[in-house]
Amino acid sequence: MKKTLLTGVALCVLAGCVNPTQTQTAPKTEQKQASQKITIGYNQLPANIDPAADYNGWFTVRYGSGETLFKLNDKLEPEPWLAKSIEQTSQLEWTVTLKDNVTFQNGEKMTAEKVKVSLERLLEKNERAKGDLTIENITAKDNQVVIKTTQEVPIMANLLSEPYACIVDTTGKLDTDKALVGTGPYIVTSYTAESGVELKAYDQYWNGKPKTNQISIKYFTDANALSLALQSKEIDAAFGIAYANLGSYRSNADYTISEVGGTRFVNFMYNFDKPLIADAKFRQALDTLVDKETYTKSLFAGSAEVAKSAFTENLGFAIHTSVHEYNVEKAKALLDEAGYKDTNNDGIREKDGKNINLELLSYNRLAEIPLAMQAFQQQLKEVGIDSTIKTVEKIGPALKENTYDVSPYTMVGAPIGDAYSYFLGSVASDGVVNVGHYKNEQVDAKIKELATTVGLEKRNALSQEIEALIDKDYAFTYIGHFKVAFVMGKDVKGLVSHPTDYYHVTNELVKE
Repeated sequence: MKKTLLTGVALCVLAGCVNPTQTQTAPKTEQKQASQKITIGYNQLPANIDPAADYNGWFTVRYGSGETLFKLNDKLEPEPWLAKSIEQTSQLEWTVTLKDNVTFQNGEKMTAEKVKVSLERLLEKNERAKGDLTIENITAKDNQVVIKTTQEVPIMANLLSEPYACIVDTTGKLDTDKALVGTGPYIVTSYTAESGVELKAYDQYWNGKPKTNQISIKYFTDANALSLALQSKEIDAAFGIAYANLGSYRSNADYTISEVGGTRFVNFMYNFDKPLIADAKFRQALDTLVDKETYTKSLFAGSAEVAKSAFTENLGFAIHTSVHEYNVEKAKALLDEAGYKDTNNDGIREKDGKNINLELLSYNRLAEIPLAMQAFQQQLKEVGIDSTIKTVEKIGPALKENTYDVSPYTMVGAPIGDAYSYFLGSVASDGVVNVGHYKNEQVDAKIKELATTVGLEKRNALSQEIEALIDKDYAFTYIGHFKVAFVMGKDVKGLVSHPTDYYHVTNELVKE
């Protein structure tokens, strides 16, 4: 039943927009030089792109406005970016040597003192960064920054690759208060809430003059509208096209797709503050109702793989086996064993004499999310559980309201190329994004141990132990890891997808 439902609703996505293979291509005029402007459509837009605010640093990097001291390569290994090198000079100290030729977008030279002040600002404003980095103090001398921590931090270069650590000139000013003066190839000139961002090239960019004069970021709340805008040439490239529609772009020579296996996953989060969810058997029953194979194949149209944990299996710290299984009859048996039965024969199981009705959250930013929640609602009904879907515009505020029972959620599992940041933020009982309030003292202890564990093999083994405990608790239902995909006109060059999901606009971006 669910497979039929999933297939049907997935086809509805396709029906909602024009097939690009049928779109007429306007006559092209010959261009003798690079395009003066490229417009990119996105299905996300934060309140601002101050890198120290929430996760907004991801957009600072995406738009080519800001850069970090280190960045992750395609293997998710940290490499120098604004920095020249990093050296651990004692158990609690790291020395970062800076590149000499970097300037901010106001022409000011990037000095050790400005980097120090930028990082200190980050620690003041971002609780996640403060908890990750555990910095006691920072000193600046010549072209070096010395970072002293309160505990050993063996993955400092990884953490300084996180977009929240974009280096900014804290004394610099832009025409908009929604962004800061960074070191990237593009300067933010205007920022319109719920609309988009305008950027101009920084011609003195340290890594080479940008090939395009202007970048325009346009925000779309609906995946179909995003696709239609690409077909009508309102935008030149799109990030967030519904996966069910990618096939039609692949078959059209007017478009190019840059697609790579990413570390972003979709899962179901459970609200442990709810008595039903706090019951391990009830939670296991819900988990057992999720047919991951069908979800990934039907909803993501071949652009996703089944998830065993928050991490893709090619990563050394990922587990390769899981207790999760899809078994409707087992789910019914678990509910029966736990005492959730339909005593009045109305088709709905009861708890303390009242019919069970779960609140399921949903949102439209990703076209696949509403379809997944509809399928899950149908599956719940099959085993005698009633549910109501609450569709919200933005998932973050809805999660904070704490009324939900089950919510879909997507995030990047390894944004720094290591498991630690995910565990600390999303799994630890005091994690700043542990919105479901999951708690396991043994897990907390092992996360604390991981913070100071030195050596790749030891870190990988400990990370797998943590994952196995989460797995056994049915703390989250990890459904699938999906690919990162840009769709663009064939004349757009230099826009390349990356596994991290945040290295987008560079000085090489051009429309030929």
